[in-house]
Amino acid sequence: MHAKQLIGRKIKDLLLYLEMEVGGLDEAEVFIQLDNGITVNIPWDFESDDLACEPREGAESLFANLEDIPQFHVNPEGKTVGEVLEAQKKRTASLWGRLKKLFGLIERIPKEYLPYRVEYRENKVKYLKDQTIADILVMDSADIEGFILLENGYIFTEKTIGPHGTGMAGLYIYQNIQEMETAMGTNYQRLTDMKD
Repeated sequence: MHAKQLIGRKIKDLLLYLEMEVGGLDEAEVFIQLDNGITVNIPWDFESDDLACEPREGAESLFANLEDIPQFHVNPEGKTVGEVLEAQKKRTASLWGRLKKLFGLIERIPKEYLPYRVEYRENKVKYLKDQTIADILVMDSADIEGFILLENGYIFTEKTIGPHGTGMAGLYIYQNIQEMETAMGTNYQRLTDMKD
């Protein structure tokens, strides 16, 4: 399947393969399932003509749960780890702490690290489901994957490698072209502007 054949197709599912290596690099790959039943990779350039593929084993659907994402807030006083452990040690050594231990009521997680507030962040992946691909944008830099522009204005791409634990490897979503240009610059070309 050629990059030009993606335009006008609807996205039925996005699958993410993510492999994390502690102390090394995290690796990610996004697979797009189209309305014609074909699964493709995100193209690197306009000449990509072998985009059809099978998702890697272990790739999971990003559309399986489109609920908002909870963010748990802990440690309201902003204590250091040392301060938290010292406070826990004092609580355990107190008379009340020893009584709790006697009855098997041990404080496993310090109370400072139990959530005291939960906020929800909008899951923007829901804006990609069942959207039609309007264009493909390719940066002039050869080491950056292409960007998929959808009919609703959302844009997404993937970052295939990132340092472990940074969250840099995976799916990147931009709400509009201005947000993408702020992050990546304006040095790109559109597939729809290319002559056959």
